[in-house]
Amino acid sequence: MRYNSAWKFFLLGVMALVAGCMPYVNIPGQQGDHLAVHNPNHKNVRNIMAEALKAVIAYRPVEGNYQVILPKGTLPMTYAAFLPRLGEQAMWSSDGSRGEAPVYEVRGLRLRGANAQVDIIRPKGTTPPLNAQSQLVTVDLKFFIDGWHHTRLRVWNAPVEEALRMTAPTLEASSAPPVSEAPPVSATSPSPTLTPIPSLEMTP
Repeated sequence: MRYNSAWKFFLLGVMALVAGCMPYVNIPGQQGDHLAVHNPNHKNVRNIMAEALKAVIAYRPVEGNYQVILPKGTLPMTYAAFLPRLGEQAMWSSDGSRGEAPVYEVRGLRLRGANAQVDIIRPKGTTPPLNAQSQLVTVDLKFFIDGWHHTRLRVWNAPVEEALRMTAPTLEASSAPPVSEAPPVSATSPSPTLTPIPSLEMTP
């Protein structure tokens, strides 16, 4: 029994190292989390955000271009390397202005070892003006041997700011009822419909 427990801890440690040597991330930073990483430009953080955005957009596809807003502190060079991973429809604004295109904003990210959550604000409606009302979607992700894959989407019924307060800063499930939930994938293997995200060559 002790051998099995030790082996599990060893595997978790290996997965954390492979995932990017960042077992603890809070974006934005939380009070008292001095040991956490808060850098949205880090390679592993970019990988997580890319998979989360792909999952949200694939769950309800967008027609035409859409605007992506990454967390505060994201550098222009990160946007330049990041957006091609989402496809030709993804755009960003250097001055932060919001146009008429649908806006997808990564508002929060929490990483604990091989598990992560990303809070993404998306348009609530499907007819113009799309950005008139927003909705929070929380994406649960897990690191497998070939990279990060989403395991669950939660679409929040609560107003965006209230939902954000309920999601941060832990990975514990909230008691607030979501509007809907995408079918979960296997907890032990990635979804067969997903493909690994290639690593960027940028340094952290």
